[in-house]
Amino acid sequence: MLLFILNNTIYYIVKMKKTFDKIRNISLIIFPLFAIHMASASSYYFSTSKGDDSRTSSYAQNPVTPWKTIDKLNAFFDNLKPGDSVLFHRGEIFYGSINAKRSGSSSLPIVVSCYGTGDAPVISAFARLSSWTLKAEGIYESTCASCVATDNILIINGNLQTLGRYPNKGYLSFQSHNGNKSISDKTLPDFPNWTGADIVIKKKHWIIDRGNITSQTSGIINYAGGTSGTPTDNYGYFIENDPRTLDQFGEWYFDSSAKKMRVFFGNANPSLYSVNASAENILVNINGQSFIEFKNLLFEGANINAFRIINSKNITVQNCRIDFSGTDAIYASGSSNLSIENSAIDHSQNDAITLDSICRSARIRNNLIRNTALMAGMGKNGTGTYQAISAFGESSIIEYNEIDSTGYNGIYFGGNRSTAKNNLIQYFCIVKDDGAGIYLGDWFPSAGKKIIGNIILNGVGSPEGTNTRFPLQVEGIYIDDNSADVDIQANSVVNCPHAGIMIHNAHNIKIEDNTIFNNSIQLLLQHDNLWPNSPIKDVSARRNIFFCGAAGQICLSILSPDDEIRSFGISDSNYYYRSTNDDVAIQTMTNIWTSKSAAKNFSVSAWQTAYNQDLNSKMPDLKISDGANIHFEYNASLNNIALPLKGYYIHSDSAVFANKFTLVPYGSVVFFKN
Repeated sequence: MLLFILNNTIYYIVKMKKTFDKIRNISLIIFPLFAIHMASASSYYFSTSKGDDSRTSSYAQNPVTPWKTIDKLNAFFDNLKPGDSVLFHRGEIFYGSINAKRSGSSSLPIVVSCYGTGDAPVISAFARLSSWTLKAEGIYESTCASCVATDNILIINGNLQTLGRYPNKGYLSFQSHNGNKSISDKTLPDFPNWTGADIVIKKKHWIIDRGNITSQTSGIINYAGGTSGTPTDNYGYFIENDPRTLDQFGEWYFDSSAKKMRVFFGNANPSLYSVNASAENILVNINGQSFIEFKNLLFEGANINAFRIINSKNITVQNCRIDFSGTDAIYASGSSNLSIENSAIDHSQNDAITLDSICRSARIRNNLIRNTALMAGMGKNGTGTYQAISAFGESSIIEYNEIDSTGYNGIYFGGNRSTAKNNLIQYFCIVKDDGAGIYLGDWFPSAGKKIIGNIILNGVGSPEGTNTRFPLQVEGIYIDDNSADVDIQANSVVNCPHAGIMIHNAHNIKIEDNTIFNNSIQLLLQHDNLWPNSPIKDVSARRNIFFCGAAGQICLSILSPDDEIRSFGISDSNYYYRSTNDDVAIQTMTNIWTSKSAAKNFSVSAWQTAYNQDLNSKMPDLKISDGANIHFEYNASLNNIALPLKGYYIHSDSAVFANKFTLVPYGSVVFFKN
């Protein structure tokens, strides 16, 4: 029996050894195959100073013997394999448009990046203008054979210039219109006749349209183009894209048929300036590809888009810089899992980033976006333009971005389960208004949207070209018609001309733990007949600080077309503060826009009694005689910061004295000097 057990034991040991040997042999086969596959991934080098496009692909895999041009890259792109890299030499400029025609894989993306030392390599659309001839007094002309048909970009010494326009600033006013075909300005002289020029019309506070003038007679301007929206009487317009408008330094006009660029230099010598115009519409064109990464590159001067991404997925733009885009710096349609991170986008004439509703699961993180759409008439027509970020795909994340100086909305987003979180947004609605730092309008209903931990400062407003000057229609956070299921949590909204947070014909909204300071109205709930079937209801406002920093401001305003205020929702555990002796914190208006309109003012206690709301909210009896002693501080970083305070700060439902205060990431504090 013992011998039987021993023999069987030996048998199984031998069998197990053979099995392990087989597994080991298989792994020895698989690993070299994997290693061979990894080793087959190649890097192709490009240098304008050392490159030669006649070299073979084997030579181009050596940084000592690189290729030279983007044309060569486009001719070879079909031959790239997953895991391959395209590397541009740092400190050099490469002219042309990249046509990405091959996909990588999830584990082996195709990478377009850089090598060497120095500044990031530049992918440029610019054509240098020279050989200037005097065309008229102060106006010089240069041939630009490579310029695109409709040029949107011209820079002088690195500064973006505007098309020539009349008048140079502001708007002319028209008194009437005929559909969307003509406007009438009784003060407009017959000479010069502007037929053939472009007309820019501010049709609404939030719409600027550009069309072409087909005829002009007796103050009537007939035009074609723009959106279908009709103008508003007594609003504004101006003329551009005509050589007769050139009368200030840097103003320009491009004759597309003759390929001639005219620029007003006045008494200056144009040969002393570096002048560049766009010669490429798109710098990177991606259609139907996936798993391509662009890293550590600078893109400049695209006449339309630096990146145009169509029906693609898993495209990454990381650690890149994009300057001077004639329309949208990054435009994507039908493309999922896009990643735009750690990049800087400056001087886009329309949007910095535009992603349509099919761009699902986008990640827009840690970008610096500045000077977006600051020239009226240079952005796209219609609504939803002149914005820093537009993103409408579901499950998208927009976070840790800094957005500074934007023509219209800082962020306009939507889509199920999408989030705008921990962004710093300041100076917005500079060219158009009736917008916000963060705007959300659900024309196609979606659920689960979140606005969390954003710091929104200094809305501007643009009444020029309209017939209404006050109030400036700029909000910090604006939840517009038909929106639903939005969480607004732990945001800080400061210095907006109208409302810090505005809920307009929307429902199922949570407004919690926000600090809203020094806006004309801290929280505005407005239902009106613009969208009668989307009443305000199920709004929960809890644990917020509503802090009026000046006389005339209101903590909470509620407007209703009838008297439905009691059905709006629940407000409780908030902190209402007025820095003046006036104890009016809440204002209601019923039957708005009718002859029965009635306004009522309430202190917190009177509001509690009248509507049984805010039963646990407070309005402390603490008055500051000097508004200059009220301060706001914020922390737009990922680390705690210690703030030397020496005064009182607002905490929960009281004012607390302290010598220092720790600001958490993306937190804020309102405090008083002692």
